[in-house]
This record gives sequence, C-alpha cells and structure tokens, in this order.
Amino acid sequence: MVPPMFWAILHVLACAHEVEQKHEAYEESHASVIKSQLLRWAATWEESAEARDVVLQHIREQMAAVSFDVASTYASWAAELPNSAGNYAVAAAVSESVAFLPDCIAELKTKSELQTRCPQKMLKIAIQKLFSMDDAEGATRVWMLARRLYRGSTRMFPEMLPEEEAAIPWPSAVQSSTVWVRGLREKPFWDCYQAWPFVRTLEAHAARILSEATDVAPKLTRAYPYLFTQGSWQNLFLFRGRTWNADICHIMPRTCQLLMPEIPTKPGLPTVVPNNEEIVLFRSMDGAYVGPHSGAVNNQINIHLTLKGSRGAFLNVAGDRHELKPGKAMCFQDSYLHSLEHKCDKNSDDCNERLSLVVRVLHPDFDAHSVHGYAATEAEGALEAFSESAALRAELSRLREQYRKLSDRPEEPGEESCKAPLPTDADLQNAHEVFAFLSQEFHGWAPSEEPIDAIVVLSNWYDRMSKVRKVLEIAASARNVPIVVVGGRGRLSSIRAAELDGEAHATLARLLVLLEVPGELGTLGTNRVVAISCNECPTPELRAKCGCVGNTGFNADRFLEWAATFLPPLPHRPRRVVIVEESYLVRRVTATVLGRLSGMTSPRHVHNHSTMQVSIVNAREVSDALDQLLQVHEPMPSAMMQLMADEVARLENYSSQTAGSPQLFSEVMFLGDVQAVTSETQATIAEGPYAAFRRVRRLGKELSARYAAPMEKVARDRRLFWKCVAPRDSEGVATWTVPEAPGEAWRFWRKPNDGES
Repeated sequence: MVPPMFWAILHVLACAHEVEQKHEAYEESHASVIKSQLLRWAATWEESAEARDVVLQHIREQMAAVSFDVASTYASWAAELPNSAGNYAVAAAVSESVAFLPDCIAELKTKSELQTRCPQKMLKIAIQKLFSMDDAEGATRVWMLARRLYRGSTRMFPEMLPEEEAAIPWPSAVQSSTVWVRGLREKPFWDCYQAWPFVRTLEAHAARILSEATDVAPKLTRAYPYLFTQGSWQNLFLFRGRTWNADICHIMPRTCQLLMPEIPTKPGLPTVVPNNEEIVLFRSMDGAYVGPHSGAVNNQINIHLTLKGSRGAFLNVAGDRHELKPGKAMCFQDSYLHSLEHKCDKNSDDCNERLSLVVRVLHPDFDAHSVHGYAATEAEGALEAFSESAALRAELSRLREQYRKLSDRPEEPGEESCKAPLPTDADLQNAHEVFAFLSQEFHGWAPSEEPIDAIVVLSNWYDRMSKVRKVLEIAASARNVPIVVVGGRGRLSSIRAAELDGEAHATLARLLVLLEVPGELGTLGTNRVVAISCNECPTPELRAKCGCVGNTGFNADRFLEWAATFLPPLPHRPRRVVIVEESYLVRRVTATVLGRLSGMTSPRHVHNHSTMQVSIVNAREVSDALDQLLQVHEPMPSAMMQLMADEVARLENYSSQTAGSPQLFSEVMFLGDVQAVTSETQATIAEGPYAAFRRVRRLGKELSARYAAPMEKVARDRRLFWKCVAPRDSEGVATWTVPEAPGEAWRFWRKPNDGES
C-alpha cells in the first residue's frame, strides 16, 4: 500500500512544475512583448522623420514607468537589435533613459569605479549606437551628460565637471569604455616594439602563424554579431580568462609557444575586466564592416598582427584610418572608438579573406598604484581577497609546467644542427677559381673619361657595410652626383630589410649615418641619396608584395626608369654610371645591366649603350673576399659553395634559355668583347674566355653535386634555413638572432628553379 505522504509529495511536485511552466510562459510572453515594442519604435522612427521626437519621448516615458528590471531588459534587447538606423536610435534612447533611472545611477555610490556600473555601461552603449548612425553630435551630447555626474554620488551638475571630479571621467566621446582606470596615458596608437619587444618575434614568424591559423580556421565562429553591419566576421580564442585553449594550441603549437612566456604580461596585478588579456584569431571576408565600438576598459592595448588579406582592409581608430599590412603589427588603445572595413577591389585576388591575430595586453602604465584604494574590480571582485604572491606563485607554476612540456617534446626533424660537409682544400681551391671568375669587374669607359653621373647600389644583403664603404669612397671624389640605392626583399633578405620594407632602405639607413661623419673632405650631403624599394612600387598590390624590386633584373629596371627622368640622355656624351656590387655577383650583374641596355627585355628603356655607359665595381678586395664570405657563412660554410655554383648556372641559363629561364643577356655580354657589344658592333667570343667558362661551369657543377643536398635539406624548415644559410649581418644588429627567415628567402630555396624577371 502506498503511504499517504507519497501522494502529498507528488502533488507538491506537480504544483511546482505547473508554476514553473507558467513562469516560463510569462517570461517568454513578456520578452516577446518587449521585442515587439522595440521593433515598432524602430519602424516608426525609420518611416517618419516627423515622428522621431515623439518616439524618443515615448521611450523615455516607458522606461520611467516600468520597473528597473523591465527597463534593463529593454536595454539588453535593444543593444542586440539588428543593425539599422532605426534600431540604433531606439537602442541609444533606451540606454540613455535607463542610465538615469534611480536604481541604475545608485551604482555610482554602491560599486567601485573599477567595476561595471550601470550608468557608465548604458551611456557607453548609447554613444556607440549614435556613432554607428553617424550622429557624432548626439554622441558628444551624451558624453557631456556623463561628465556632469559627480564622483562618489548620484548628484548631477548643470555643467561638465573636471575629470578628477567626474564620476565617469571619459576625456572625449571617442573614449567611452565601460570601466575607466584613472592615471593612464591616452593615445590611439602605440609603438609596438618599444613597449612589447616580442612583437618583432611575432612578425618574424608571421608566415608560420598564418600556416597554423589556416589549419585552425574551420573552428572559427561568428564574432560579436551586434557589432558588424554586413559581411562575415569570425573569431576563435587561444587564450581567455587566464586559460589557454589546449585544443587550439595543439593545432597552433608554434603560435602558443611564442606567446606562452609573454602572456600574461603583468601576472602579479589584479585584472580589471575578464578580457583584460586575451589572444584571439579574427577572420573577415570581403564586404565585412565592423561598426564603431570601444573596448571594456582603457587599461588594455590591442596588438593587431595581420597575417593575410590586408589589401582593402582598413582599421579606423578615433578617426585615423590605416590600411593593414601583411606580417605587420599595429598597436592601438582599445578604449578608443574603432571600426574595421574590409572591401576588395574588383581585380584583387589576394583580398577576399583576412586573417589577423590579436593579442590584448595590459597598458604599460597599469601597475599596483592604478588599483590602490579601490575596493573591487569587475574581474577579481573584492580586492582584499587578491594576493599578489599567490598570483605570482600560480604564474611560476604555469611556466614550470610549460617548460616541462617543452623538455618532454621530441626534437623536430628540422631542429638538428647545420650539418653539411666542410669544404676540403681541393674544394676551396676550386671555389677560389670560380669566385675569381664571377668577381671580374667591368669598366665601360677609360678612367680619364670623367665625370660620372651616378653611383648605384642594386642592393642585397651581401654585404651592406662593404657596399656602403665603397660608395663613400667613390662619393668623396664625385661629390655632387646622386647616389641611387635600389632593392627590395629577395632570396637572401635580412630581417632589417623586412622591418624597413626593403634592402634599399636598410642600406640607406646605414649610408645616411655615415655620410654625416666628417672625413678628409668634410661631410657629404645626404640629400643626394635616393632609395627605391618596396614602398616605391607603383601600385598597392606591388607595394604589399614588394613585387617591383628584389632581384637583379627588377632592380636594374627600376634604376633605368629613374634615370630616364632624372638622368636623361645628353646630346654630347653618354651618361656614366658606377654600380657597386658584391664580389661573386659582379659578372652576372654586368651581363644583366648590359642586357637591359641592349633592349633584350621588355619594355625597352629610354637609355641604351649609346646614351649610358656603366662600370660595375667590386665592393671588396677580391684577394681575400672569399675568406670573408666563408666567415659570414660560419654556421654552414658550404652554403657559400652552393651560392657560387648557382651563380654559374644562372649565367648559363639566362644566356641560353635553358631550364625554362628567360633570356636576359647573351653569352658575349659576360664572355666576349663587351666593348664591341656596347658600341653595337659585331662581337665574338674568343676560345680563351669560353674555355675558362667551360671549366668554371664544370667546377660549379662539381660544387653543386657535393653541397646542393645539404642546402635543400635545411630549406625544408624556415628556421633552420635562417640559422644555417642566411649570411651573418655585418652590422651586428640584434635582429640576427631572430630564428626565422623572411618568406621570400625561404620560398626561393623551396622552388630553386624559379626564374628571374
């Protein structure tokens, strides 16, 4: 027999379930009523300009008539309405009305300034919505209202208060974060490298990060739908709420390895809001527009590293619009109003998808003094419970755990040392013979036929300082001629070139310094120097890819184009140009420039052999230059052997169109009577020079057979290539320690048959 108590309990449970169902039905019905009302207001506002003031007045009356909980529900739903002018206007009016309700404004007294307070949050939403509908005047009006609230009370003054007296001390309408930390410097953009040195490492590894980001891209989900008005905007968090996403780090191991030692940036300090420090991957597609918004607090900076698809993507911070650049970071203060526009040109094929890594870090000025005297923060709660020593111990434990994981990680195949056979005495003897052949200078006029009209450097990394010294030597005796430096990012680019958008600017930076150093004849004018590099390419697409400079042919073309305007042909004599080149590249540069002047490439240049004479001189003394370069390649001296063998192959390929290469010059331009070539008479190749080339070609093939395999092996890993093959920077700058090669250098060795334009 069932006891009576059982039936009593069953009846009580049934009644409770019925009450719960009725409550849920009421809540659903209540929410439906609120949503419908918001949409009616928005529709009326959009349909009739005359009715707008009436709508806004009705909103204010409705918010005052309902309970604070209901008014807050109105504000929550309004903030997430679809993006349209009417919805913006309604959301702004609802939020502004709720901000001044007694229960809302009371939080100015009951909560710490470092917590989310109702009036500040509501007025921020109102300002953001007004900016979204291009009503800057309305946004400024709301900001001025906020600045009339007195600190530590619910009083509102008739005029704006000074920041130190204001309860909401926003300095302007474009800085309206939910929480405001006093005493921090305010500026829209920050120097990434000075404040956060690890940004250079992220930029150097941008290609690797992009590769990992591409792998994880299918996991991206829709980001902040209430912020973007059109297109697709997605995100994925690697680090959030002081926690690393282990699943994502498994797919993006190198990215996480680079950032785990850096984040959090200030582990001994309490955080103000939960998203104070985060790492997030963003993706937008062509047509996306993320409306104006500001971050949760002013004590955080966004490090925005663009990985791909930057063309057509613009970041607007406080009205300052910047186009994003691939592989480059932009750092801006999150509290400033910012927006993103992604719109491709019709003919662009590298714009449709943008991927960016955003690392949110603490403001450089944020310290223990910033939170002193406050009872609580939004993220930590009561600060009396926060322990700096406990936070540091937790961070130490985290770092130890990461180091344990690193020590347990098996060695990657690409992380072995730069293993390659050391050059034997016989190899070195043959290498000297090849080197001497390749380093042969060319003089297009007799020394008595001065003056010269220009000094030119077709830049590559070999060797920046040697070239600069040679240029200064020539410039001292030709004091008024222009110095033209041309170069981009090629197969042996330096990190310095990547930082300055091309080897020409890296060489220029060193040259300008030394030109000002007094010599026997005093200083040399710096205004005579011209740099032609990535930034000087004619179109945005070429500038982004550095696609008009970088190899010898491109660099020669850019100089000849410059000369057509600034060194036009003379009626009485040819122009005379001295080109300073790296030792073993001299012979091929000679042939390439002569080929251009002979009209062997398209388009033809204004100058030809009758209007311009060239001399290509060596930046080094040939007698000990090979020994110097072997030292430059100390981690893997055999790389020098393969580089010389490659130069010999290029002479053959570019003169005979073998291996699918374009014909850039003829054999006679590096073997025959070059004086006859320049005078445009019949030129032949004597047996002696041709026999010498046959021998050098054979020696080059022998060197390649012995040393090509180690070169190809290290080319499988970009970090290993950089460590083993890239020449040591003669300037001794710290960037030499960056463990990854520029993408152009790596791609050359991954595709060694690529032709030169």
